[in-house]
Amino acid sequence: MNRERLLELAGLAAAGLLIWLVFERAGLDGRLAGAFFDRSRGEFPLRHNWWLAVPGHTGLKYAMVLAWLAVVAAALAPLERLRPWRREARQAALGMALAAVAVLLLRNASAHSCPWDLAAYGGTAEHFGLFAPLPERPGPGRCLPAAHASSGFALFGLYFALRRFRERAAWIAFGAAWLIGLAAGAVQVARGAHFASHVLWTAWLAYAVNFALDRVFDRASSG
Repeated sequence: MNRERLLELAGLAAAGLLIWLVFERAGLDGRLAGAFFDRSRGEFPLRHNWWLAVPGHTGLKYAMVLAWLAVVAAALAPLERLRPWRREARQAALGMALAAVAVLLLRNASAHSCPWDLAAYGGTAEHFGLFAPLPERPGPGRCLPAAHASSGFALFGLYFALRRFRERAAWIAFGAAWLIGLAAGAVQVARGAHFASHVLWTAWLAYAVNFALDRVFDRASSG
C-alpha cells in the first residue's frame, strides 16, 4: 500500500473517531435533534411534512436509483462512444451498489433506534451509545447507519472510479456525493428519523467500502 493510500486510511480512522467524539460523546447529536423537537407537543413537527417525506425522501431515493441505473447502462451498453468510460462505469456501478447494500445490511442488524422512537423525543425506547451495552428497552432498532443518506454518499463509487484518470469529473462526483448525501440526511434529521451521526457514519461507510473496492480494481489493472 503506497503512502497516499496509507494517509487516506489514517484519515478514515481519524474521521470515525471524530464522529464518535463530537456527535455522541460531546452531545452534538442530541442538540441537533432537539432543535427540531417540539417539547410542548412531544413530537417532531416536520415528521409528516409532505415536502420532506415525499420529494425529500421518496423522490430523492428514486432519482438516485435512476442515476445508478444510468451508470449500469454505461457499463453494459455496447456503444462505441461509451468505450472510454466502460471501466470507470463498471467500478462506479459496483461501488455504488456495494455502498448501499453495506449500509442497508448494517442498518437492518442495528439495535439502535431512531430519535422519534426514543423516550427523550416522545417514544418509549432507551438511548444508548455506539459502544454501550444493550439496554432493557432498545426499541425497534434498525436506524444506524442512515439508509436514505446512502442514496447520495453512494456516489463516492463514481469518485473513486474516476479519480485516477479523470480528476475534474472525479471532484464533481465527490462534491455531488456530499451535497446529495448531506441533503438527504438533513431531511431525515429534521423529521426525527436519524441523528446527525447516523448520516455521517453512512458517509464513512460508503467511502470505506469504495476505498477497499478501488484497491481491488487497482491491483487487478496492474497485475
